[in-house]
Amino acid sequence: MRQIKVVTIWMFLCMMLSVLYYGTVEAMEETTYGYSEVSLSDVRQQFLEKYRQKQELMKYRDIGQADWPLVDSVQMIYEKHYQDDPDSLSVPYCTYNAKGNFYAEVVDKSHARIVLVYNGVSENGKCYLFVAEEEHFDTEGSMLDNTSLLEFYAVNVEEGKVYEAHKTTWGGAESQEYREATRE
Repeated sequence: MRQIKVVTIWMFLCMMLSVLYYGTVEAMEETTYGYSEVSLSDVRQQFLEKYRQKQELMKYRDIGQADWPLVDSVQMIYEKHYQDDPDSLSVPYCTYNAKGNFYAEVVDKSHARIVLVYNGVSENGKCYLFVAEEEHFDTEGSMLDNTSLLEFYAVNVEEGKVYEAHKTTWGGAESQEYREATRE
């Protein structure tokens, strides 16, 4: 019986010391969402508010917190290149394919659609890379095997800039501005 009391008191003291010892976790990171030095719970609350605002603006399917910069990138490409297209969606539809890769549908034509497929981060780590692909469908809605590459984009979210590679193949970039922005 004495051993149980000793163990119970020891556990209680350990819990009390851990509560007193550990303070609030501070987030020191500056991101595109404007976070500054605030407690972790405040960061989560701010993110949740931003998430709810974006939820109202964009169609999405459970976009993870880590992928919101990709959503911002898609929005920037959409506003610069696809917004005025008569077949463009009212907002990009961001989602994941069966392999878990991020993409966004931006234009929906009668037998084709244009999607922006996430293609990683640039070599210098400053830009998110996207490939604009046109997927073709037959009259019954089945996807054909003749997807076309339309353009390659690099998006620097911090600077708010979209760079076009001016190429339609997987070869090197034609645009000097694109190469300078990505260091590729």
